[in-house]
Amino acid sequence: MPKFLKLYLTLFACFLFLLINKQVVSAGTPVVHLSPKPAWLSVCNAFNQKPPLRTIERGYFFALVEQQQQVEKQADYHHYIEEIVSETGIQNASQITVSFDPAFERLDFHDITVWRDNKPINRLKTSVFKVIADEKDLSNFIYQGSFSALCILDDIRKGDRIEYSYTITGRNPIFYGKFCDDIYFQWYQPIAHKYTVIIASSQRKLNFKYFNKVPKVAVSENQGLKRYEYEDFLVPAGQDDNNQPSWFNTLGRVQISEYNTWGEVVDWALGINPAATSIKGELAERIRQLKAVAGNDKEKYFRAAVKAVQDEVRYMGIEIGQYSHRANNPEKVFKQRYGDCKDKSLLLVSMLKANDVDASMVLVNTNRGEHITDYIPTHYAFNHAVVTANVNGKQVWVDATIDYQGGLGTDIYFPHYGRGLVLKAGNNALTIIPSSKTGKIICTESYKVKDAKSPVLFTVKTIYTLNQADDTRSRLASSGMAETEKNYLEYYSKIYSKIEAKDSIVVTDDLEKNVLATTETYLINNFFKKDSATNKYVVGLYANSISEQLPTITGQTKTPVSVNFPYDLDYTQQVILPGGWNITEKSNSINRNYYRFASHYAVAGDTLLLNYKFAYLKDHAPVESLTEFKDDIKQLNADGLGYSFSYDPGTGTQQSRVNNFVVLLTGLLTISLIFLGVRIYQRETPGIIFSHGSAFWPIGGWLIAVAIILVLTALFSALVLISSDYFSLATWNLNASTGQDTGFKLFITMEVICFTGLMCYSVYCLVLLINKRDILPNLIIGYFSFTAGFFLVDFLCTLILKHNKFVEPHPYALVYALAMAAIWIPYFKRSDRVENTFIVPYPHYNYSFEAPETPLEKTRTS
Repeated sequence: MPKFLKLYLTLFACFLFLLINKQVVSAGTPVVHLSPKPAWLSVCNAFNQKPPLRTIERGYFFALVEQQQQVEKQADYHHYIEEIVSETGIQNASQITVSFDPAFERLDFHDITVWRDNKPINRLKTSVFKVIADEKDLSNFIYQGSFSALCILDDIRKGDRIEYSYTITGRNPIFYGKFCDDIYFQWYQPIAHKYTVIIASSQRKLNFKYFNKVPKVAVSENQGLKRYEYEDFLVPAGQDDNNQPSWFNTLGRVQISEYNTWGEVVDWALGINPAATSIKGELAERIRQLKAVAGNDKEKYFRAAVKAVQDEVRYMGIEIGQYSHRANNPEKVFKQRYGDCKDKSLLLVSMLKANDVDASMVLVNTNRGEHITDYIPTHYAFNHAVVTANVNGKQVWVDATIDYQGGLGTDIYFPHYGRGLVLKAGNNALTIIPSSKTGKIICTESYKVKDAKSPVLFTVKTIYTLNQADDTRSRLASSGMAETEKNYLEYYSKIYSKIEAKDSIVVTDDLEKNVLATTETYLINNFFKKDSATNKYVVGLYANSISEQLPTITGQTKTPVSVNFPYDLDYTQQVILPGGWNITEKSNSINRNYYRFASHYAVAGDTLLLNYKFAYLKDHAPVESLTEFKDDIKQLNADGLGYSFSYDPGTGTQQSRVNNFVVLLTGLLTISLIFLGVRIYQRETPGIIFSHGSAFWPIGGWLIAVAIILVLTALFSALVLISSDYFSLATWNLNASTGQDTGFKLFITMEVICFTGLMCYSVYCLVLLINKRDILPNLIIGYFSFTAGFFLVDFLCTLILKHNKFVEPHPYALVYALAMAAIWIPYFKRSDRVENTFIVPYPHYNYSFEAPETPLEKTRTS
């Protein structure tokens, strides 16, 4: 062949290749179509009422949310009207985003209109759309091939109504025409008008399950089509909490499914994901190698196959089109060395079956867990695939996406997924997955003290077992030791500002026992802080590892609270101190059905041992236990997780835990107030003369309520002083190593002074009231003013110290004090009963009665 001809053919082939690829790329480029609204739509009547302005968030609300589905045409119609009520709404509602998968879906926009002063402005044109890749899960190594049509609207103003509608046509062919959906009638924003319609063939049997409050359905039939219509008005925004479990959902919704049994879902899943039987290529060779090493030991082969899939095939999902639910061929997955959960699970099932180990893929839902039973049978109930196998008569469960798992044979940790659908012919029900034995974290922090000023040797040894070892092993491999050491040092530097690393972290890992241990060594400078009030060196220790596991629960929390389950921590702080210790052994425990806690303080020679045990027993705290849990958390943060001690370099011993300063302050203040009260009581007041027959008004009416208030206030103040640990040195030094130490101690001093004063003042006013003393009105006006002022200052201080574990704002006490002052101060200034009751002077005989006039005296007077 002539060279020029050969060159010509080569160039032509290259040109043809580029042309074909250009056409393929062009054909696959997603576009937005413009078209009229579908003819099959039902009529949605107008509704002009608005939700209350106070319920509107983000500056706009949905005046209309219309959704209509034509099942037979595989079409979903959406129609929205958003009304802007503030400048914030301009920012949040001025763009339209619609996600779709061009592999099997077509997007048609019918209308984009901006209504201003009730006049329409058409904004619909092809050029306003930008179609961009919509890979929200790419950070989780999942590529789905979906896109978003983005329209950024210009010139949007407050008061505008943005109306737009579009239809997405097409269904994923992997479902073979079976219709399933989950339709919400309530969102997390208020909706003025919600209109939903489902249109399907009368021959298509649909199953419905309703959740929470939903509108009534109107069912009609015409020309072989059945129409399900739902309409609701002024739908309030749904409420949720950041701490609620992922399975908890209070929104009104309906689940629709064409499946009648879970067995039908099994048949569908087995049809698209059959185990490989005739295996060739690299995978066949690897199976041969595993068999040769394991011999007839099925358990050994099982574990080798699991490790091969977990550790050699990385997690990466290309879930375009049908591959959202269809697994790739196991030979392909093993050759490319990556795959998602279903790819890796089918690969493992195929490898196990190749050596006559009975294995099946299992569909689970990592978010809903055992609450998957709330669903009626449907193919979209699951978000994860795992494997179960019968190995020598033992049923074993495996998550092939977990890497770095330790243990031997079938001794393997499996997450708490609750229930799953085993893909095995004939199975017609969800299977309860037995709970796997969970691991522990055993952490020991050791402080070796040489003296009050030398750096303290701080050693942290942490042992992780089972799943905790798996997680830590994977985390260390991902971060690397240099980054891990940096992160650990940054963590401790938030507690001890003068800390530095002494040695590198030492890691020991026993894969067979699945136990991993780390040892960290640091030096802490300025470990002790000198207390100017006691002239002693003090330090506060705190169980941060437990505190970090405690959720935030407020009075507004109305949902179950999610917790870090499974979690089991055995945490010990030990302080080695020259000269020994002088403390009383102390224990505490809390046992609930969703968590347990125990603490034990003891001494062994020159070592103080603070041991804490904390474990979650469920994945949430139930609603009915939230008050109990909130109180527990408050108590733990205030006193249950902290320990403070002082160190006297002269004696080399740890001092008493009683705060002598606060005890002395309270005693002196009480004695001083009693002395002052007696002096004021005995100060002589002007006498008064009554006419004969006059009498004191008795204590009655509203004065009885005042007496009760004084008694309760005195008891309350005494109870606060006794129960709040003000006299504990641990409380005094709770923030000894933080920047809030001075402010916190001033706060405690102020509260002790004010509560002691309030207690004494209440008792004093009660004595004056009972004796009907003439000085009571002025003093009790001062009492109510003092109470209101104290609680106002106290509330402001709690806001300033709001990050302190011991401090919590009490707005109800402030409101009560202000209300009492507003009610009783005017009463004691203006009441006739007060004026005629509290008239007894001191001394009590400093008044007399005037006798009636005789007739002769009357005559002389006249």
